Amino acid sequence: MSSPRSRRARSAPARGMNLGFIPFAGLAGRTGSFGRPVWRRLSVAFIAFALLVVAPMVAHAQSDSVTVTWTAPGDDGTIGRASGYDLRISEFPIDGSNFNSALQVPGVPAPQSAGAAQRIVVRGLSRTKVYYFSIRTVDDNGNWSGLSNLERWDWNFDTAPPAAPRNARAARQSSVVHVSWDANTESDLAGYYVYRRVGSGGATTRITPMLIASPQFDDGSAPADPAEIWYEVSAVDINGNESAHSSGAHVGTAAGGAWALDPGYPNPSRVGQSARFPIIVPPNAGGGATLTIFDGGSQVVRRLEISNPTPGPIEVTWDGRNDAGRDTAPGVYRAWLIAGDTRLTVRVLRVP
Repeated sequence: MSSPRSRRARSAPARGMNLGFIPFAGLAGRTGSFGRPVWRRLSVAFIAFALLVVAPMVAHAQSDSVTVTWTAPGDDGTIGRASGYDLRISEFPIDGSNFNSALQVPGVPAPQSAGAAQRIVVRGLSRTKVYYFSIRTVDDNGNWSGLSNLERWDWNFDTAPPAAPRNARAARQSSVVHVSWDANTESDLAGYYVYRRVGSGGATTRITPMLIASPQFDDGSAPADPAEIWYEVSAVDINGNESAHSSGAHVGTAAGGAWALDPGYPNPSRVGQSARFPIIVPPNAGGGATLTIFDGGSQVVRRLEISNPTPGPIEVTWDGRNDAGRDTAPGVYRAWLIAGDTRLTVRVLRVP
């Protein structure tokens, strides 16, 4: 829906805003009640959805309220403050032809400055019904934006995480380490977390306290050379579901010309799903190595030969099967990298 013409057309949130849902742990916020006569036809229950203008936000639901959360747009694009919102709800899909006939949510707060998080709680919905939501906003010249995306809510919470990010890479650039990876393609992606491990025996720690939107990150607190550093990345959707970690992106040379084994990914992995093990091959690797998978009873499950590998980072893939070609059962396994006198191990979890 195009905005009205004016001598000074200002932008408001355009088509492309995203909505999403997750379970609720409790939120305070401004409340709009749907207990008026037109809403008394609806039994009392709760839902939640997040309206996203610039980047996905997380919203929460409980069994007796609706928490709507969004990022405030600007008066001119992402600058300033818009003048008002018009949030609509319907039991039928909302588009430009029927937006005005959909029920208007009362009590929507006035816009805050661009980028601020805003919310409203709506009451009086029925778990037996499917609902659709859409919103638009207006600037101080009366220019209305197009509609946001249409979000359908059917009371089924999304618990499926995104895929693990792929092809993580890391390289020193002056005083920082630049980490990048292939962007995920999920439509409900909220962002990424970056994790770091220093040394083969170090703990893996998240170094991004907040989600980052772009598939790259500059680590300005990385230890200086010649430290061995591994980076892993996870993806998170707007419902708070976090993926398994990516493969480890390595910075530095294998200390002392030694082998290095990073935890496999995804970990945990599901029965029937492959697990990949990042390995650093030293220049003096010789004839190769063996990656051996043991079950919880220390019985050999699978031997994977690494013959004449090229020095540097490689990945060894275990398809989740034993030497007889059968899928392994859920449980805890260990992968041992054996190369000459080197013995390195990581824990592997398989789930149904």
